[in-house]
Amino acid sequence: MKQLRVLLLFIFVCSSLLISGNGGSGYSRYGLGDLRYFYSDRASGMANTGIAAFSSNSIERLNPASWSTINRTRFSIGAMYEGYNTTDGTNSAFLSGTSFGGFIVAFPVYTPSGIVLGAGITPFSTINYNIVSNSSFGSLLYNINYKGEGGISVGHLGLSFVPHPDYNFGAKYTYYFGTMRHIVSQKFSISDYSNAEEVRSMQLHGMGASFGLIYSGLNNILQLDTSRSLTLGLVAATGSTISGTEEHFLKYDATNQNITTRDTISLPESQLNIPVRLGIGVAFRTPEFLLASDLHYQQWSNFSGNGVITGSFRDSYRFSVGGELFPRREGTATFFQRIAYRAGFFYDASYFKVNGEPIDELGFTGGFGVPIFSDTRLNIAAEYSFRGTTANGLQKDKILRLSFTLSGSERWFVPSEEE
Repeated sequence: MKQLRVLLLFIFVCSSLLISGNGGSGYSRYGLGDLRYFYSDRASGMANTGIAAFSSNSIERLNPASWSTINRTRFSIGAMYEGYNTTDGTNSAFLSGTSFGGFIVAFPVYTPSGIVLGAGITPFSTINYNIVSNSSFGSLLYNINYKGEGGISVGHLGLSFVPHPDYNFGAKYTYYFGTMRHIVSQKFSISDYSNAEEVRSMQLHGMGASFGLIYSGLNNILQLDTSRSLTLGLVAATGSTISGTEEHFLKYDATNQNITTRDTISLPESQLNIPVRLGIGVAFRTPEFLLASDLHYQQWSNFSGNGVITGSFRDSYRFSVGGELFPRREGTATFFQRIAYRAGFFYDASYFKVNGEPIDELGFTGGFGVPIFSDTRLNIAAEYSFRGTTANGLQKDKILRLSFTLSGSERWFVPSEEE
């Protein structure tokens, strides 16, 4: 159980990191916030590519069909640091923060048929911004602070199975939950005026499902060598209706009179529809090398909301290419031979459309899978990307993301052989 002790230590370290941060991108104030594309410990260094990629050593979060080759109980837990260097063409700022990367576990139930049970909690979107505007009215100085926090998480429970050697299927139930919070506060330089704070929050919950397929029959069609494989992957997430309960909290502080006024308004429950998401991928692998590419589409152009949900939206597309070099896997190899080396590229036409401008992101990734002991690995990935524009009063972000994921396996629930 040494892996379990390392896992508990990693959870403690991640929990300590999550209290830090001073904000992120202002674009996360729109819609449901920044959508998360973080698929697995391996994929994070490969531009989050891997719809069609099998792996018995990692858990793919997007396509449950890929779980079918897992033959030991596996776990994965991660954290992410994000640093934003943002500018509107006149002023610049650097904001940063850390967030939970998710936890997932997979249990092989019946390996001859590829039946694997997977469960976990992963982030779907995050809201994290902190903008301060200093203003004046004549000689009166005041500042307005715009701050956002929270987001949506996804709990999932799924199963993979292999009805035919060339077809791997998977399905999972998803439960969306979370709280989005937007805070606007106004403070004056003198006590003759009342400071004010408005908090708009929405608690969300809803259900959905996703289905995946990986086809591996191309090896026979193309007569590839048995040491190589070419696979195709498909994944579809159903549209989901999410219920939201919105609340407004108002607070006024008359500092010269030591009077505080509070008022809370609860609004009727509303419905939000997360659109259908489709993805297709291809993967080619040899014993030492993996090359994969994915394309995603989601119809956000019909998405809308009131109150907390602001902005206009468009259909989103994401294209990515990634590769992994894994020289040797056996325990007798040297330390550096057992390191997995990863790199990737992505282009994300996000669902944001602000002031008539589409917000796109272009980025590059790289990473390592470092062996710790036995089958436990620390996966480190770095991503550097460019997003947005300074046109029409908007901002341009240079984003550095660092992810740290601990993954490993145990032979849980496997009875010992009798002597």
